Amino acid sequence: RDRSPSRGLGDVYKRQMNSSSIFRKFRNVGYTLPESLAELADNSITHNAKNIWIYMYWADDSGKDSFVMVVDDGDGMDEKTLLEKALTLPKEDHIDQGDHDLSMFGLGLKTGSFQHCTSITAITKKNNTLTKKTLNFNKVTDEMPSCINHKFIQKHLKAFEQQKSGTVIIWSDLDNISKLRASDRPSNFYTDYDNARLHFKLTYHKYLLEKDVNIFFGGGEDINKTRSFDPFYKKDNETIKLENVEISFQNGGTTILKPWIIPQDTQIEKLGRNKNDLQGLYFFRKKRLIHSGGWFGISEKDTEKYWGSTDKFNRLRIEIELPEENPKDWMSSFSKNKIAIPDYAKNRIRKHLNQIRKDYLEKIGEMREDRKEPISEELQKKKELIRMINNTNLSKEEMQKIEASLKDMK
Repeated sequence: RDRSPSRGLGDVYKRQMNSSSIFRKFRNVGYTLPESLAELADNSITHNAKNIWIYMYWADDSGKDSFVMVVDDGDGMDEKTLLEKALTLPKEDHIDQGDHDLSMFGLGLKTGSFQHCTSITAITKKNNTLTKKTLNFNKVTDEMPSCINHKFIQKHLKAFEQQKSGTVIIWSDLDNISKLRASDRPSNFYTDYDNARLHFKLTYHKYLLEKDVNIFFGGGEDINKTRSFDPFYKKDNETIKLENVEISFQNGGTTILKPWIIPQDTQIEKLGRNKNDLQGLYFFRKKRLIHSGGWFGISEKDTEKYWGSTDKFNRLRIEIELPEENPKDWMSSFSKNKIAIPDYAKNRIRKHLNQIRKDYLEKIGEMREDRKEPISEELQKKKELIRMINNTNLSKEEMQKIEASLKDMK
């Protein structure tokens, strides 16, 4: 098959040449490795993938031929879509395509990837047509990176070619990863890998719980599958659901606060964070978690008192869905991993959070009272008698005689 760009795509290459400096600036967005990998997973879910496989390979001490590879079995892309959308700056704002569209700005693949590498290779299959392209800072090329010949990649590419459709993304020339503490980098590299597992476990927990997608790290066996986990413990008998609160904002759009009091004993959640840090607000867009935990500096109005992560509220977790009408208002950047509550929403949210926290403390107080050991009528009378006696001027010997008598009454 002729892989040269079809007529009408020449302007795409011109735009690529003009985008070089912008792509380089993407390197300063501040993505962590787990967040960058999540951008690739977002694309896979948007294209209806049922399985996502994530692989990371450290080649040698310098990391020269190391790579990261993400494979999915989604719809794949034709050459036009790959060149005009995936591997270039979009000419127009992204148009939301529905419930499974996790893209927002149309930049995730580039911003997330260039944070860590200088070369992005996309191999995609749609309608039995396989298309391969590599995006460097200044051009799209048919040339494949040297790591493409690695036996591990070759093995998976052969299996991929048997799929009906899907996409493979390969990061090569991992300069921003390999240059950091090179002598210790192999172990740190795989620590980042483990952190990505934890990040995905929380970020995509609704997809995993509903079995919408399977996410694998390091292999395709059951042992490699990311386990489902619910940070709100909705099916736990000890979980308490507080009343939902719907909020409408003056500039349009609504959201719902869904507060949960999680069980006191949740053991170790194995999310790389402690229970105090996991209390607070959980922002979602569709079913994808954008931010987990914290109170965003919201406090009682006109005071300098800010809510921190303390034991007092460490069982309170609140779901918030970004308004469908204007989700971009809530993003501090186009990285889709940072929330900035807009000024027009802060007062409304503050008011209801104050009430939710009061309801939480009241419910916790009731639970503590309920757990106290019941006192029989006879024991209550004895305690009352002792209290009255203690308030009189009895000698020590007299008190001892009375206490001995009370013991004999048991």
